[in-house]
Amino acid sequence: MARPFALIFVVAILLSMPLAAAAQSPELRAKHARVIQLHATGHNAVAAEVAREALDLGVGEFGEEHPSTAALVIILAKLHFELEEWPEAERLYRRAAAIRATALGDAHPDTGVAYAGLGDALARQARFGEAETSYWDALHTLRVAAARDPHMLNEVNVRARLYRAWAFYYRAHQFAADGRFGEAESLYHSAIAVFESNSTVDRGIIVAALGRRAAALRALGRDDEASELDVYADAVSKGRASCPAGLFTVC
Repeated sequence: MARPFALIFVVAILLSMPLAAAAQSPELRAKHARVIQLHATGHNAVAAEVAREALDLGVGEFGEEHPSTAALVIILAKLHFELEEWPEAERLYRRAAAIRATALGDAHPDTGVAYAGLGDALARQARFGEAETSYWDALHTLRVAAARDPHMLNEVNVRARLYRAWAFYYRAHQFAADGRFGEAESLYHSAIAVFESNSTVDRGIIVAALGRRAAALRALGRDDEASELDVYADAVSKGRASCPAGLFTVC
């Protein structure tokens, strides 16, 4: 399965940003910089080892229940995710979510980031119902944020649409596994519409989603539509696609 937007976007942000300035030692700064360097050069296994050392330092400097500790936990979780070590990624996302819920509140957008990452880790273990629930939890945090700060509304809406699309996408997986192909196809269609409309979503995600929708269409006996999707997916993968009329709500 292709890596989702939530992972790609937040890995890029978290691995490039400085940690909170409070009580940050030169040793922790150096390890954080080393993690960024290793990740940038594709050495994720070594980056994970250094990130764990950074986390141990962070716990000593900030304490277990501090937002900066949660940020270090999420960095480590995302590295394990990229290494396809799903159970360890799940464990770390749960830890980060618990820390952020305690330190920031269960309805804080940063807590939502942890819920979204947890959803992705659960989905990789074919626990699609749990993954969907985790994304709805993430979506709830954005609704609260928008209510508290109307100036965040545009940013929140963009992220909320993606969280909702991933929730639908994972529900579609469960429907397909249960043989409910009509419902699965409809939800894949809705999710793809959002993925296609957002320039930050990785092309591989769209290709994978199109493949899943095509499989659902074939299961429904709609082979011509499935074949049209296959052609479009191939064009998307090669970067030369334009949205075919009638296939998507948004493109």
